[in-house]
Amino acid sequence: HMADAEFPINESRRLEPPTAVDPIGKDKYPLYHLYRKEAHATELPRAILDGDPYPVRALVIVGASILTAFPAPEQWRRSFEALDFLVVVDRFLTADALYADIVLPASTQFEAETYSVYGSNVQLRPRIMSPLGEAKPDWEIIAALVDKLGYDHLFPRSSHEMLSWALDGTGVTPEQLRNLPAGVTRTVTPQRYRKWEIGLLRPDGNPGFNTPTGKFEIASTILARYGYDALPVYTEPIEGPLAAPQMTARYPLVFNSGARIQSDFRSQHHNIEGLLRLQPYPLVWLHPYDAKARGIEDGDAVWVETARGRVPYTARVTDDIVPGVIEANAGGGSPIATAPWRECNVNELTDPDNRDPISGFPVYKALLCEVTKA
Repeated sequence: HMADAEFPINESRRLEPPTAVDPIGKDKYPLYHLYRKEAHATELPRAILDGDPYPVRALVIVGASILTAFPAPEQWRRSFEALDFLVVVDRFLTADALYADIVLPASTQFEAETYSVYGSNVQLRPRIMSPLGEAKPDWEIIAALVDKLGYDHLFPRSSHEMLSWALDGTGVTPEQLRNLPAGVTRTVTPQRYRKWEIGLLRPDGNPGFNTPTGKFEIASTILARYGYDALPVYTEPIEGPLAAPQMTARYPLVFNSGARIQSDFRSQHHNIEGLLRLQPYPLVWLHPYDAKARGIEDGDAVWVETARGRVPYTARVTDDIVPGVIEANAGGGSPIATAPWRECNVNELTDPDNRDPISGFPVYKALLCEVTKA
């Protein structure tokens, strides 16, 4: 949103969703929909499997890996099997692609002309090689679908049109970007400070902040309008040592996942030999105090178990984590990964129903688990 505020993205040709029906998930997470104007992915299985609020029969997955990103992979597998038609657009064979009717190869960033935005600056990203095989940029594949749906007049037909569409109203043209030396950015709009004083934060152009009151709200009138607490209120995690003492007896450790590591990017790169040498196995970090109590040493094969299931890991015993807490690497589960990463999908452990009540996003941390020597 900050980038959008400084880079004037052309809104005039943005496709609006149908208004006859509410997007999936709006009933549960109306405030999320207010800001995002989109369906909620966590509620998609409800539509596919139960037809609620309406049936979804086809799905196009572009550059994503749902089975390694969302809790309850088995629920998503059943959803993919229940679809009439599934298309996956990617550069590698993902777990989702195993269920696809058609897999379309996507080009890399080196095979397409596009642009990058840095605050109030924009930079050309030129094509430096032709796409290999039948690969196409994502947006060209989507453009072909848009044609078939009858919206071709609202969508750019070439990279030049795409750049012109994105730069419309900025005073910068694709030709000006192309004439800049490689790697140089062009200022689109000068940085402005204290925007609230001169009406740059509100759609109506009036001074103030983009809130119902126009003020910087400590107590949020929007949260209150939607039935939430207007001020932040601490809520104990529903699956935590204090809120779930009976579960803590079986799963005494606090589970966390999702910390970045240097050799992968989410579920990517577990088939790249050079990167795998940096970390060949998915690790679970334990404090020496917790490891000793369980007879676990650094490098041991272990199981991480929650109320949803158990997943194999390699123990990393270290003082770099507090006692009573573990950190389990995320991103495993790709069919083209090496066996240790392929067999380690952290989302077999997370909970699809444990979500933030406002945004609806799943809780990937602050759950309960146990670690045992394999």
